[in-house]
Amino acid sequence: MMTCFRRLFFLILTLIISSSCSDTSTNNSAKGSYPESLVQLQENVLKYYVNLKAADRVIEDLLPNLEEDGSWSNIDYTNKIRGGWPVKNHLKYVQTLAINYKNETSKYYLDKNLSKKIHKSLNFWLDNDFLSTNWHDQHIGVPELLLPILFLMEEELSQQQLDKSSILLHRAKIKMSGQNKVWLSTNVMLRSLLLRKPDSVAIASKAIQNELQIAKGVGVKLDWSYHEHGAQMQFGNYGLSYLEDMIKCYTFVSNTPFKFEANKIEFLRNIILKGQQWVIWNDTYDVSASGRQLFENEQTKKANRLKACIQSMKMLDKDNAKVYNEALDAKTLAGNKHFWKSDFQVHRRKNFYFSVKMSSERVVGTESVNKENVQGYYLGDGVSLLSTTGKEYENIFPFWDWKKLPGTTIIQDKDPLPIIKFSGFKTNSVFVGGVSNGENGIAVMDYNRDGLKAKKSWFMFDDKIICLGSRISTNANHQVVTSINQSFLKGSVVIGKDGVLETSVRRKRGFTPDWVLHNNIGYLFPKGGNANLSTQILEGSWNKVAKRYRPVILTEHIFKLWLSHDAQPKNESYSYILVPNASEEKMKSLHKSNPFKIVNTKVQQSVVSSDEKKAGIVFYKKGTTTIKGGISVDAPCVILLEEKSGYLDFAISDPSQKLTKIGVSIKGNYSIENSNYKNGKTHFVIHLPQGEQAGKTVQLQFKRN
Repeated sequence: MMTCFRRLFFLILTLIISSSCSDTSTNNSAKGSYPESLVQLQENVLKYYVNLKAADRVIEDLLPNLEEDGSWSNIDYTNKIRGGWPVKNHLKYVQTLAINYKNETSKYYLDKNLSKKIHKSLNFWLDNDFLSTNWHDQHIGVPELLLPILFLMEEELSQQQLDKSSILLHRAKIKMSGQNKVWLSTNVMLRSLLLRKPDSVAIASKAIQNELQIAKGVGVKLDWSYHEHGAQMQFGNYGLSYLEDMIKCYTFVSNTPFKFEANKIEFLRNIILKGQQWVIWNDTYDVSASGRQLFENEQTKKANRLKACIQSMKMLDKDNAKVYNEALDAKTLAGNKHFWKSDFQVHRRKNFYFSVKMSSERVVGTESVNKENVQGYYLGDGVSLLSTTGKEYENIFPFWDWKKLPGTTIIQDKDPLPIIKFSGFKTNSVFVGGVSNGENGIAVMDYNRDGLKAKKSWFMFDDKIICLGSRISTNANHQVVTSINQSFLKGSVVIGKDGVLETSVRRKRGFTPDWVLHNNIGYLFPKGGNANLSTQILEGSWNKVAKRYRPVILTEHIFKLWLSHDAQPKNESYSYILVPNASEEKMKSLHKSNPFKIVNTKVQQSVVSSDEKKAGIVFYKKGTTTIKGGISVDAPCVILLEEKSGYLDFAISDPSQKLTKIGVSIKGNYSIENSNYKNGKTHFVIHLPQGEQAGKTVQLQFKRN
């Protein structure tokens, strides 16, 4: 009997001790001192968030809206909108209060009354566990906002608060890829830090750093563009968040056992210098690089976010401070870059910025998710944006005619635009891409969509962009137009024709100008064309762009210039030249001098400068051009030629990204490896990049013998 009693006694005692150890482990997991391996990491995290202090007046503006129950009077907690879920503002407000509460320079530093309000508002969220209809908020957004509050207020948190928080935090798990994986892994790393789990911190930190590599799927591509939601350029949406979070994590783990390796830091540097900095100019982020986020003031906000990233890298990667200083002065970057993985090309100089965004069977043009970018059906169809001030397209989206986007050739039917999902938006175009020698470039799009076909190309030579279109054809019984530009009206419009100037034009249809000038941008028409001009006051609403906005009607003067090709066009064509930083005198001179020789047919488009030092050819099929005395190719391709001192710079690419080699013949005797000279021509074969590098420019230098 005694033996049984003893056994029962020891069994109960064991269970009590086991239970006690378990509870103690739970309590110590987010209380007490940090393990030695986590001390510096915790200090880095706390310092990072404390340094995000807001002006005290922000706190003063927030507090009157805080209710007795811990809710905020200016938040509708029943809102279930998927994009930009406003209920998360609750946690943003609490975080702002907590940051100033822990910052010694704030008048609210360790203010007991503010502490009570923070706890009350934190408890309101923890007790209600508000949920949106978007998985992103539960797994990424809420933990991301909650974690800083917990670190800042950790010394004052009850076990009950920690337990309730833990439920919310454990929704984040390391999975997915690209920026989604970075978001989730960062949440897991900080949660593991809070729970004093060094092994889990190490796993999460490794998962984050593993995304700092060239991705075959979503993520950073070999040309330093960024893809998410398939083969879709997402520089300013996921790509910018990716850069910000990587720099944040770099800051967190500095001088800890989890710090970034040197090659990962170099990778971050290249993301900025070879990728992101190309799409910011004059404090404005390129619309075409922004993804679906066409929101109010978004181009300025994105530019500021990128500049903040560059500033942070300047402090963290101190040995390379000089290159970051140069990147902060965006006008120092001049040249041409073709992002062959994204069907996107940028051409920029000190006093202007130009980009062309295309799409193909390979590359998705854009998306509409969470009722954002609901008008953007044609945003990947050759949208060509030229800026000399950075303000030409700032907040223009409510007023845009979305079937006349700059640079596009589009059927003008009356049907509403389809809402695009990220999984399905591609044109039927195969021959889409470009060539670049670093200074100048050519973009080409053998357009094929919704029954409309057109061969479109952009020759970016120094300070001018020559835009060509040929074989524009469709059976659709609607007018087809090529939009040249659509921007805010600034000042008067001048039309030049046969030496006569027409000024202050408000509206004009079916005219044939020599040139048009508006807001220091000139439009030269070497072959005339059926031009149309409008400078009307237009009504618009942000609600037609993104449904998060209320349908408030706004008005603006909008400059629109386009070419008409009538209904059911067959083999129509166009040519115009964009001239940034133009004047009346400059346009008169250009019209008189005819600065380029242009060929614009269904099989070939080419441009040669008047001094014949620069030339570009788009071969839509194998053939011969008379340029440089005769150049022949045995397959479709794009070639850019520039006469340099002592040699000919030769750049070539395969926009289809399907060829392995191209045979080329050029008149004259040139010194080219593995070539042969016969019948007055040099014959050679270009072996093209394959795999992930398919579509990349091959650049060679030929010396004349």
